[in-house]
Amino acid sequence: MEDTSEKKSSKGSKGTSDKKSTAKKSTAKKASEKKSASKKASDKKGAAKKTSEKKTSEKKVTAKAVGEYIEKVVLDAMPEADGMSDKVRDAMVYAVEAGGKRVRPTLMYLTYKGFSEKLADKSLRKKHDKAIESFIAAIEMIHTYSLIHDDLPALDNDSMRRGKPTVHTAFGEDIAILAGDGLLNYAYETAAKSFIVSPGDTDLEKALLILASKPGLYGMLGGQTLDVVLTGTEPTKEQLSYIYSNKTAALLECAVTIGATLAGISGDNLDKLQNAAYYVGMAFQVQDDILDVTGDKDVLGKDVSQDEKNGKVTFVTIYGLEKAAEYVRQASELAIGLIDEAYNNVMKDAADNQYIKLLKDMIIKLITREK
Repeated sequence: MEDTSEKKSSKGSKGTSDKKSTAKKSTAKKASEKKSASKKASDKKGAAKKTSEKKTSEKKVTAKAVGEYIEKVVLDAMPEADGMSDKVRDAMVYAVEAGGKRVRPTLMYLTYKGFSEKLADKSLRKKHDKAIESFIAAIEMIHTYSLIHDDLPALDNDSMRRGKPTVHTAFGEDIAILAGDGLLNYAYETAAKSFIVSPGDTDLEKALLILASKPGLYGMLGGQTLDVVLTGTEPTKEQLSYIYSNKTAALLECAVTIGATLAGISGDNLDKLQNAAYYVGMAFQVQDDILDVTGDKDVLGKDVSQDEKNGKVTFVTIYGLEKAAEYVRQASELAIGLIDEAYNNVMKDAADNQYIKLLKDMIIKLITREK
């Protein structure tokens, strides 16, 4: 007779083993599912955190924050005292610290940040984020040097600038001339430091050439020259346009094209942005003409009716206040339209980012300003 006890024992043992194995698999499956669910929850949490951080970051891009950043960059770049040339250095710092709207460095920065998202090379973008600070400071130095020399008795003979005595009034004409020279030279020394951040960078080379040419003979200096030469005479409309497009608009074109160049913009889109800056510059200067007639000295922080006093014919003189105001409106609309075209071309019709919105808001404020 066959012994069934071992078979029973063997069968019972196998059944128990199968149950244990099934239980283990079930436990492992549950643990795996739990782990997977936990990972998904973690991923969702991480994604939500990134979205939240992005939204928070966007909220921080305000005109005030940009203004504070520009101010810090400009003032941090100023030369330190050496104990020997402090007199002229103090005059340079005095002129820059007098404040002002920081229009040119802000236009440069907002243009760069608004378009630099297209830079595929993140390493290059990081370098340009730092390198542009040299150009931000440099263009404000160049602008301030031009104001110091403009205010001199031989030119506009102004005693107030930005609500403070002009440099030649505070330091003497000799130091004022040297302070202007000092700022112009130090601007290029500052801009050249950008190559320390990104040696051999062709975009920086292009930016430096723009910085050297736009304020020069065929730019701001050329416009100032014709303005001086024609003082006391009645310029033609062509001559007046030349003065405005070079004396004022050229440096704004300089700011925008440097910002765009470092953002990787070229060709037709770069031309659109340069033309936009041209219209901003023209509108800005005509608004200056209007304010010189209608403005308040205490609000402006400088003397009014200076054009009439110095025998200068302006847009207002030729066309009148009403047509001047209409020109400002039309030029600003053209500028905004060109920025929109360039942005849509580059960003493929994406919604305006925070910097582009600030750029356009700034342009509107510039041409409706009271000071």
